[in-house]
Amino acid sequence: MRLVKTCSKIIVLVLFLSLLIWSCSEDSTGPDDDNGDYLGWAVGGPDENYGTILHTEDGGTTWTRQGDSLLFAGVNFSDICIMDEDNILVVGSPQTNGTYGVFVSEDGGDTWSVSGSRELANLNYDGIFALDENNIWIVGEQGSIYYSTDAANSWTKIDVPEEFQEDHFLRIAAKSPDDIWVVGDKHVNDDWPIMLHTTNGGTSWERLNPLDSLNIESYDFLGIKVLGNSVWAIGNGQFVIRSADNGANWENISPGGGFGDSNDLFLLSDIEAYVVEDYGQIYSTNDAGMHWTEYSANTNNWLVGIAILNNTNIWICGCPGGSGEYSEIKYSADAGTTWQEQSPQWLKDNPLITLYKIRFIGDD
Repeated sequence: MRLVKTCSKIIVLVLFLSLLIWSCSEDSTGPDDDNGDYLGWAVGGPDENYGTILHTEDGGTTWTRQGDSLLFAGVNFSDICIMDEDNILVVGSPQTNGTYGVFVSEDGGDTWSVSGSRELANLNYDGIFALDENNIWIVGEQGSIYYSTDAANSWTKIDVPEEFQEDHFLRIAAKSPDDIWVVGDKHVNDDWPIMLHTTNGGTSWERLNPLDSLNIESYDFLGIKVLGNSVWAIGNGQFVIRSADNGANWENISPGGGFGDSNDLFLLSDIEAYVVEDYGQIYSTNDAGMHWTEYSANTNNWLVGIAILNNTNIWICGCPGGSGEYSEIKYSADAGTTWQEQSPQWLKDNPLITLYKIRFIGDD
């Protein structure tokens, strides 16, 4: 499922390289505890007024809505980066006044401001990745990649070749400030989704097309994660592919047996991962995709977000998969064997709200 674009149709239908306190786009394990006092956030689309940011201070038992109805007016949030318990970055579609939707908080989400930079264009931004506060990237439409070295106070545009400047980038990941991966929608000039790789910080880019050689038909990549030389990518058509040698060779390791799209991926190690998909499908592997275990969280949501702490505490979020449903947040304390609902009443009362990502401090 194309995260923002596809979930919106339902409304019509009725790093191991990062510090443990970081929660952006790569994955590792967190503190040894149950859901306890974990701090977490979930982001998504607007109600009739403004974009959704939900916050919990008790591991998801209770959630409160954060944000400014004027500042967030009309914004459809697609990703979030938690730098620490105070400093948070979110990205999404432009505000109703046309200003880009990139916002920062320095007090745990109590107050927000627009990430100030004359360099940012007024576009949709879909993905965030951070190695640390000195290495943060965001990506979006019109071939946009921006890089910050000062905790999102200012941004520098990273250029891509002209042939990619009309592409829509959805996700970004990096193993170092030089070694960066970008994926997105179908390339504007052919039938394959875009995947770009640089080993020099964006001075030059190489396009890869592993789906062609693997005979996988898809119109977009929906996620990419990197740990060491292990690169995982997911997307439309329920595919999961993996490279063990930093992109030189690829394998199709898709779980199979389901349908819909693979929407989010969480790496526990270079060979261990969880994948969430449309219609409540959840899978895990501990052998680089040779075998998969399927779980049921008793939901029909299009699952689009997953966060994991200590290998066993798992949170998932989704958007409605059919009429009469609402966006759900669910929690498992036993690595996915059993689940309990943590959806606040506000989500149940507003069934057109769509959630896209969920993050906890320590999950990356």
